[in-house]
Amino acid sequence: MADPTGPSPLAFWLEEALNSWILPLIALAVVGAAALLFFAGLISEQTTGAMVVVAAPFAVAFFMLRPVTEPGRSPLARGMVVAAAVLTLVFTAWPALSTVAPGEPLFQGDVGQEGEAVPVPAGIAGRVRLLVSGALRQGGEPSVSFAFAGTAEPVEGRLERTYSTARVGRSGRARVAHDHTSDWFQAAIPAGATELKLSRLNGQLGGRLTVSVYRDLLPRGVLIALCAVALLLAGAADARLGLKGNTAVAAGMALSFGLLVTYNATPGAAVGPAVGGVVLGAILGSLAGWVSEVVMRRLVPVEKRRAKKKGKPNGAEAA
Repeated sequence: MADPTGPSPLAFWLEEALNSWILPLIALAVVGAAALLFFAGLISEQTTGAMVVVAAPFAVAFFMLRPVTEPGRSPLARGMVVAAAVLTLVFTAWPALSTVAPGEPLFQGDVGQEGEAVPVPAGIAGRVRLLVSGALRQGGEPSVSFAFAGTAEPVEGRLERTYSTARVGRSGRARVAHDHTSDWFQAAIPAGATELKLSRLNGQLGGRLTVSVYRDLLPRGVLIALCAVALLLAGAADARLGLKGNTAVAAGMALSFGLLVTYNATPGAAVGPAVGGVVLGAILGSLAGWVSEVVMRRLVPVEKRRAKKKGKPNGAEAA
C-alpha cells in the first residue's frame, strides 16, 4: 500500500523539473523560436523583446530554486531561496516588460515645431515616464536635439544616427547606419499642468515627434534598491546553505539583465538591448553575485544539514 505521507506526484515532478535541463531547454526554445520568427518577419520587435525578457528571468528563477528540493534543508533556508527567486523574477521581468511592452499610455500626442504642445488631461500629475520617438530625415543631419517644458524639470533628449562598417562578401565592406530614434525619460508633471510644450528643436526631423506618457510605478532609485535587496537575500541564502555561486550569481545575472533592458530598450528597439543585456548582464551580474555572496558569508552562519531520516528495522516495528 502506498504511503499516504510520502511525497506527492507534484513534488516528484517539481524535483525532477528543478534538477534537470527541462526548464532551461524550454526557455531556450522560447527565445530561439522568438528569434526565428523575428528574423522571418512574422512577429514584431516589441513582441520578440517581450518574449525574451519574460523567458530569461523565469529560467533563472527556476534554476535558483534547485536547493529547495535537496533533503536535509531547513524551512528557513528553503524560504530564503524561494524569496530570493521570487524577488529576482519580479524585479527583473516586471520593469523590463513594462519597458518593451508598456501597454496603453495615459495620454499621447505629437509635435513637429517649437512651440507646439501636447495637452495634459485633467487630473494627471505626479511621476511619469515619457516615451519620445521620431525619425531622422534621410540625408539630413545625423542628430536632432529637443527639449520639453511643462514638467517639473525640463526633459531634454536627442535622436541620432551613428555609422559602423560591416563586411560584405569576402573582402568588401559597407557603411551601415544605425538610427537611435526613441528613448524613455523620467519626469514629474506638476498638479495643474495643462501641456507638454516642445520648447527647443535643433536639427532636421524626418517626421513629427510622438510623445507617449505612462505612469512611473517604479522610479529608478527604488528599483535599484529593490534589486540590491534581492541580490543580498540571494547571497544570504547561499551563505546559509553553504553553497558557492548557485543562488547569488544567478540572481545577479538576471537582475543585471533586467536593469540593462529597462534603461536601454524601447518598444521599437528591444531585440538589440535584450541580446546585449544577456551578454553584459552575465559578466556584470556574476561579479555582483559573487561579491554579494562573499559579504553575506561573513554575516550569515552556515546551517547544519540535517541527516536524512531512516526507517525503523522490521524487528523494531514488530517489538
